[in-house]
Amino acid sequence: MGKAQLKQLEEHGFYISSPKGISMRPMIMEGKDAVVIKKIETPPIRYDLVMYVRPNMQGVIHRVIHVREDEYIICGDNCWQFEHVKPEQIKGIVTEYCHNGKWKPVTNFKYQVYVHLWVDLLFLKRPVFYVRDKIKKALGMRIR
Repeated sequence: MGKAQLKQLEEHGFYISSPKGISMRPMIMEGKDAVVIKKIETPPIRYDLVMYVRPNMQGVIHRVIHVREDEYIICGDNCWQFEHVKPEQIKGIVTEYCHNGKWKPVTNFKYQVYVHLWVDLLFLKRPVFYVRDKIKKALGMRIR
């Protein structure tokens, strides 16, 4: 995400993105899927998929794991590392996504089941993903 996308989000209230990277697999696959990001209007809650901006102006789409008074704890679905994000860094929220050629709202029942399982079982996922990444690093493999 760059300045043009931030401008579109600010001026039009939304934009459609085809995210890059592997951090949101299996929900979002690079080069295949897309998301609708709407300008943030109300504070995000646990399970929301938000777009925030890092200090280097890189836009990132990750999921809210915990909400604290002065920060959000966020993690990608394919990640084990938590990120601490200030409320002012969050610029948008995903309201729809296109996966396998079909557009669905985030209120979709199957999506809600996926989100709750993925976040609620995070305590099981994190150690598995940690070990996976350490093995790949030791073998000199790209983490994908």
